[in-house]
Amino acid sequence: MVHTELDAHLVAPKRFVTMAHLNQVEQADYSSLQQTTGLSSPDLSKIIRDLEERGLVEVTKERRSRYGTTLVRLTPQGQKTFKALLTTINRIAGQ
Repeated sequence: MVHTELDAHLVAPKRFVTMAHLNQVEQADYSSLQQTTGLSSPDLSKIIRDLEERGLVEVTKERRSRYGTTLVRLTPQGQKTFKALLTTINRIAGQ
């Protein structure tokens, strides 16, 4: 068991809580992600952009009434990556 088994990028607290929330829902809009994670809008935007570039989340824009809404969901690769991360963390923790 070595520290290199963990993706340091994804276990960073802000990314981890964002992915953990997305893992529990089909999709989320920015305001619910901000509320759940406690992240500021700039932090959340940066994290979502980074996760999108890595192919872990998908971002879509939708029009609801007069306003646009940005929706975020884990991609199949994002789901697989997050589950593998949780498996590794649990194995290292001895569970």
